[in-house]
Amino acid sequence: MYITSTEYGAITGRPVTEATTYRILVSCKLLDSRIGNYLVQSDGYKINSSTWQYWWKGVLTDVPLSQKDAVQLWVSQMVAFLTDNNNLPPNKSNNIRLGRFSVGKNMGASAALSQLPEQLSFADSILISSGIINRAVKMA
Repeated sequence: MYITSTEYGAITGRPVTEATTYRILVSCKLLDSRIGNYLVQSDGYKINSSTWQYWWKGVLTDVPLSQKDAVQLWVSQMVAFLTDNNNLPPNKSNNIRLGRFSVGKNMGASAALSQLPEQLSFADSILISSGIINRAVKMA
């Protein structure tokens, strides 16, 4: 997993007891979904959190510190969101998604953030700017 409860407390300033195994697991899997097309490691995640490496274009690559920080911030903010919302994930009920095409109630300049709760928008912006989000599709 990408954070520990102690790291959660240090990043957010909130009680470490909020970072239950369930909330961290769900947050990590949601992050894996968000970052896109990377191979899944043997531990079931896209980033090996013990070595902080991921597969990029067939090469095992070290995660730069800026990306590690962005991942941990995003996961921490998602854990806080789950805590504040009784473990319910973000609601996408106002969006229609067909593969890579989506239409939502908030289409416009902030369309990329419209599917995440407002509380996560700044963490998502940092995640995007770190360069870890990979939407490339490999052509055979």
